[in-house]
Amino acid sequence: MASLRLSPLEWSDLRRALGLYFTATFLRSNYMLLMLACWVVAAAVTLWNIHALLRHETLAQALSHANIFNAILVIMLVQSVLQLHANNQIGGSQAPSIPGLALAEARAASIVAGVTILGFAGLTSLLPVPFHDALFFVLFNAIPYAVQWYAPPREQSGKKRVAILFFGIALMVGQFALLLVSDAAYWMLTRPAVLTIPASIILFIGLIGSILSLPNRLHDSKSLAPAANEQPLPVESTRSGPVEPSAQKPLTPYQLRQMLLAPTAPVTFRTDILISLILIPVFLSVFAMIEAFLSHRSFGAAWIKSVGTGCVMLVIGDKWLLDRQHWPLLLVTGRFGSRLKFVQAVFKAKLSRMLIVTPIRVLSLVVPYAFLKPLFPADAFYYALDLIVLAVGMTLCSALPFLLLRSPAKSIVFAFNLAPVLLIQLCSPFLLSLRHAAYLAITALVLGLLSYVFAPYRISRSDWPYENE
Repeated sequence: MASLRLSPLEWSDLRRALGLYFTATFLRSNYMLLMLACWVVAAAVTLWNIHALLRHETLAQALSHANIFNAILVIMLVQSVLQLHANNQIGGSQAPSIPGLALAEARAASIVAGVTILGFAGLTSLLPVPFHDALFFVLFNAIPYAVQWYAPPREQSGKKRVAILFFGIALMVGQFALLLVSDAAYWMLTRPAVLTIPASIILFIGLIGSILSLPNRLHDSKSLAPAANEQPLPVESTRSGPVEPSAQKPLTPYQLRQMLLAPTAPVTFRTDILISLILIPVFLSVFAMIEAFLSHRSFGAAWIKSVGTGCVMLVIGDKWLLDRQHWPLLLVTGRFGSRLKFVQAVFKAKLSRMLIVTPIRVLSLVVPYAFLKPLFPADAFYYALDLIVLAVGMTLCSALPFLLLRSPAKSIVFAFNLAPVLLIQLCSPFLLSLRHAAYLAITALVLGLLSYVFAPYRISRSDWPYENE
């Protein structure tokens, strides 16, 4: 960890790095800020409702009548916004070439993270709860992001990356499982100071330490502070280390198509099928077992209650229209033809993948639901058909901004990519009647097909990647 005694030059770099958080560049390039702003409003409304309920209810009753998940999601999104900015600055190819840049950005990120955590804990303490309980509540819900800050880069050990990734996912699943218990938030907000103060100190140090150690894990520590007589590494040589040709495995045709969507880790056809088969049933089963144990209801009832979460996993996927930095590199290979043909190939790759994995994921959700509910076979078929059409249509609707705007901002494209995750639960046949869900699914499919046909022409004529990337 960096020393607390900073030189005048380091203080200057730190002030510059902190100043970036208050510039138009930060607001324009951080596409998650729009979503954060929406959830901050939702969280503020939730806290206000809880405050009003406390006039005639106990804290436990007020928390059970309010959606505290809004506040927890804000805690998570703040860390995501900071990570996006810090990774762009520290992980950029220019970072090792500029002495002190990576360390200054890490210090600035740790300061902003600490201030936002203390600020949100201060707002939460207005419920009213003691500040030490509010701080513990905020830090407890930021635990998965402390792990995410520490996650090593792709150039390091694959086993280590996978282990940390699964550990972070396990923490996230456990956290969401706790949210299913009505008194989980109450438990976190009413712990004795003898528990919360030491725990908060440990969690705070762990989070800040993960942020400050990020530069040394993303780059060689020697390159972060080169000696005066050493020349900085050329930018070209820092973008990617030397790769042995023998270490590269040939890509299958399926992986080659998926590189258009996820260039860093294109999955094989077999892996995609296996993940689609087991992802939803395993996740919801673990979720249901935890809830059944904590809330003393049957496994079947808990599984049925969590079916909305399974709908979300039907549309969670790659950021196929957000991350376009790799498009120019793949275009110049000549494998995909002109700019228009290339963009059409991206849309075809997305559609072909959805037509393969979406029916599998839908069946892995609807079949257990039909047995546990139970549903008649005909109803289960219409449920599955409706979800397939809805998921495919909503995903293709992610391209609607390019039909409505000539050059949509990245934040708007991100919002449309996120919209299916938020809307599919509200539009699913599990919540609405089958007839109304069918109308919405057909509407989504029509809009999605319009985007599929016409959006490539608009995208091919725009600049990519984004000007702020």
